[in-house]
Amino acid sequence: MTASPPALLDPPQWPDRYGPELYHYAYRRVHNADAAAELVQEAFLSALAARASFRGEASERSWLFVILKRKLVDFYRQQARQPLAAAPEADPEEEAPGPLFGPDGHWLPAHAPQPWPAADAALEQQELQQILAACQRRLPPRQQLVFARRFVEEISTEEVCQELALSAANFWVLVHRAKLSLRRCLERHWLGTPPPTSAA
Repeated sequence: MTASPPALLDPPQWPDRYGPELYHYAYRRVHNADAAAELVQEAFLSALAARASFRGEASERSWLFVILKRKLVDFYRQQARQPLAAAPEADPEEEAPGPLFGPDGHWLPAHAPQPWPAADAALEQQELQQILAACQRRLPPRQQLVFARRFVEEISTEEVCQELALSAANFWVLVHRAKLSLRRCLERHWLGTPPPTSAA
């Protein structure tokens, strides 16, 4: 039995057929419209240059997503090599008076987060997601990269450390700081404002 010929690629249709989906995927991970658009363009150019190697073992769409993910890894690595920038709008109250986490990486009892009220309504869930994304964008670049790779992309700790040339200790320091910043940002911008009451 002869093997079926590989699926044909249709590069002229890529921008219309896959562009919006690829852009949305990239934007959710880099939170920058220009960077997301550039990553998609680079993915298309790389795919065009490598089209002779496409064997049709995956769909055209899946193949383009694999290339975009590789571009994202390159982007993360480039960002990780840049000098650390200070967090925007630094707040002196953000500095904790002592250690926040125990040796096992969990919150110490004195600093453990208190239960948050549940957001049951769809509108509240949507608002919470928007505020969480905004809080994530406020993280310093390296914290943002580590958090995105580990908890958005769900990449293993070992892979994140290898990609970004981090030791395990540095990784956990960045994760703890990111979690602390996100918690305080959410408490300030989501939980700190009581919901409006209806007029009597």
